Amino acid sequence: MSTSDLGTASANAIRQYLRAAQDYHIDPTLALKATGLPAGILDNSVARVRGRDFQTLIRWLIEQSNDPLFGLKSAQYVQPGSYSLVGYMAMNARTAREALHLTPEYEAIVGDMGITRIEKHGPHIAMRWICQYDDPVVRPHMIDNVLGSWLIFARWLADLPERKPERVQFESPTPAAEHLLAYQEVFQAPLEFGAPRNALIIHESVLDTPLRQPDPTLLRTLEQQAATVMAEIRQRHPIVMQTRSLLRNLMEESLPRREKVAEQLGLNERTLQRRLQEAGTGYQQLLDDLRRETATDWLCHSQMPISDMASRLGFSEARSFHRRFKAWTGMTPGEYRQRHSEPSPSDQ
Repeated sequence: MSTSDLGTASANAIRQYLRAAQDYHIDPTLALKATGLPAGILDNSVARVRGRDFQTLIRWLIEQSNDPLFGLKSAQYVQPGSYSLVGYMAMNARTAREALHLTPEYEAIVGDMGITRIEKHGPHIAMRWICQYDDPVVRPHMIDNVLGSWLIFARWLADLPERKPERVQFESPTPAAEHLLAYQEVFQAPLEFGAPRNALIIHESVLDTPLRQPDPTLLRTLEQQAATVMAEIRQRHPIVMQTRSLLRNLMEESLPRREKVAEQLGLNERTLQRRLQEAGTGYQQLLDDLRRETATDWLCHSQMPISDMASRLGFSEARSFHRRFKAWTGMTPGEYRQRHSEPSPSDQ
């Protein structure tokens, strides 16, 4: 992702952090003013802000609170409205399974902070979150917030306050001993730090849990509204976000050609390249970033042969892929897989 662009974030998501800030005697109006954000976030007269500005606000709140647990503690302020329309749709779903699968499809309504993936490993499901924000101070707090919020909200939806995941994974290192208890109190499950992903691991049978107030008719209405909002967001999204999103979808099958990407965006190749350059990046840079992300993901979470990986990522031979991957990470693909791969949850 271009260093100048982190997409957008909804005011609903921002207000969760501002509510938490009040625990530290931080005035939300002052916080917005200090970071150059509009006061209209508080009454929703401003619906969305730039992701880069949201990241700046979170960094400021972390520094003002001087609390390494700020992100985790902010999770307790989750409400259905924190997830905008997605939260209200989840409220009206019939089962946890139905609610869960709404998230990846509509999460851009909440913001472009990260990407949710639902991964199946035998009888287990990993609800994984890939953080897109790049500030090393902000990332661990945001990951703590997202995983904690997911679990707290799910417990409320199912009216099962004691529900525990099988395991919780964090990419961040193990926190200081005096802070570990706070994580245990929130998640009440085995915790794995320094993991290759951020995820809640649950048994698939949990997805059949009925939710507290299903209303299929209202859910259909809300889904229609959400589809309209998603169309508007895609139309307003910066060209970098649109191109990344399209590339990510197309790469599920094969390495996309530039002309196909441009065509699907309603542009010619020259216009696409010019607009990406104006945004501080280029088509090849975005493609290489996604190839690197995809390669590291496959090495960590699949048993795909490295030669197949090279072919699917558009390398003419495995040797070329080895050279490029070592330039990206300082390790060969085999070394990276040995260091970072993990057994599936069902094997543990």
